[in-house]
Amino acid sequence: MAENTGRGTDDIIDDALRLVDGLQRKLLIAGVKRGVGAVTSPPAKGDVWEEAVRLEDPEPRPVLEEVFDIVRTSAPEIAGHLGRAGLGVVDALGRTWGVVERSLERPASEHAPDTRAPWRSEGGERQVTSG
Repeated sequence: MAENTGRGTDDIIDDALRLVDGLQRKLLIAGVKRGVGAVTSPPAKGDVWEEAVRLEDPEPRPVLEEVFDIVRTSAPEIAGHLGRAGLGVVDALGRTWGVVERSLERPASEHAPDTRAPWRSEGGERQVTSG
């Protein structure tokens, strides 16, 4: 804010004009140093105001478009994880099936556990075994 120092409004306007004049001189000197084309050509991507307005208020996107963007960016990672998990399941099922097939190919006598006690003989008499 401008302080009231007892100066009139004409003095404030004169100070502002001197500031603008000094700024114009500095811009002209910078233009001569860089080349006239750098100062007179329009900015390539828009002025500062366009950039500020663009960054300040982005246009709202439809919800469906945002969901599709999420799916588009996340799908490859999820598919990779699911693919590796599926291969793990298939490998485990294949190994399990191999064990089941081998157990079915064995004769039935190999599957039956020996229910006889180690101290009894086939005749029913008690027999002490060392071991």
